[in-house]
Amino acid sequence: IIYEAESVPGGMLAWGIPEYRLPKKILYSEIDRIQDVGVDIKLNTPIGPDLTIDDLIAEGNKAVFIATGTPVNMKLGIPGEDTEGVIDPIAFLKKYNLEGDAVVGKKVAVVGGGNTAFDAARTAWRLGADVTILYRRTRQEMPANQEDIAEAVEEGVKIEYLTIPVAAFSENGKLNRITCQRMELGPFDKSGRRRPVPLEGSEFELEVDTLIPAIGQEPNLSFMLGKTDIQISRWNTLEVDAETMATNLPGIFAGGDVVTGPATVLEAMGQGKIAAESIDRFLRDKSLVRDYQPTSARLEVPPVQFDPDADEESLRVVMPKLGVEERRGNFREVEQGLTAEAAMTEAKRCLRCDLEGLRMRGGS
Repeated sequence: IIYEAESVPGGMLAWGIPEYRLPKKILYSEIDRIQDVGVDIKLNTPIGPDLTIDDLIAEGNKAVFIATGTPVNMKLGIPGEDTEGVIDPIAFLKKYNLEGDAVVGKKVAVVGGGNTAFDAARTAWRLGADVTILYRRTRQEMPANQEDIAEAVEEGVKIEYLTIPVAAFSENGKLNRITCQRMELGPFDKSGRRRPVPLEGSEFELEVDTLIPAIGQEPNLSFMLGKTDIQISRWNTLEVDAETMATNLPGIFAGGDVVTGPATVLEAMGQGKIAAESIDRFLRDKSLVRDYQPTSARLEVPPVQFDPDADEESLRVVMPKLGVEERRGNFREVEQGLTAEAAMTEAKRCLRCDLEGLRMRGGS
């Protein structure tokens, strides 16, 4: 049984990722397949005061997997941050993706350089706003997907690097401008990146009517209701055995962002698969220790032979994309998919890293 707090299944995939990246029809077809094999999804059923983890165990569930993500947005900590017009990026994305009627101003500033920042910026742009992203480091340090960064720039989203907001101001109770400050990169910090240092006297004002702080997210562990015996890290994430995804309590497993902090969907799904295998062993009273055994190929496929000097075969196939002028005002999927012929051509390059090497050395 999946206990889902929202009115739709899918979690962040359903309400956090814009449809131009993940069409809902594809997502819900995958969810239908999960339900078809017998998985029961209870919607509008948050774990909290009315239904606790202890209740789940008491109802006969012999194992529990916690995958509650990181739904709490971090504050900027600047004066004026609580004024009308400063909006939570998670709430903004959720409102549009679930209800389709998120309100955003004409001039929007998004703070941050991660995927959530770019999802919020590109969503606001599609809703007709003039959007500027403020990031305290340079593009090289941006954690967002490089393709998202490039596509946002193509769409007209402006990016002010080495810039932070330091105060927000309102007029008649509504946000109308922010004060920003330029930065420079100083010594390296614990993350291995150079720490941004404010440049004295570099302040400037930016007229905006919406400010979206997207500088980070963290878990909300209030649902645990006294389960203080579950080990929690100093980052407010759940601690698990990385090999099994088991917490320190027997039968309680966890994975995804609630363990790693904000990461990718792929990483969360990978941890879910590991946890499923561990839960299966737990229910069978077997050791949770994973047994790694080498596997042999079921089918030997001879390598495809072709001329590595032929441009059309050695160069990577480019994914066709929706034109920028066609993206404004709608959420149509940007990546249009490959034709069967293009997919087969690209597949021939599989594990042929030498082709890229040849091209870089002056070949095709």
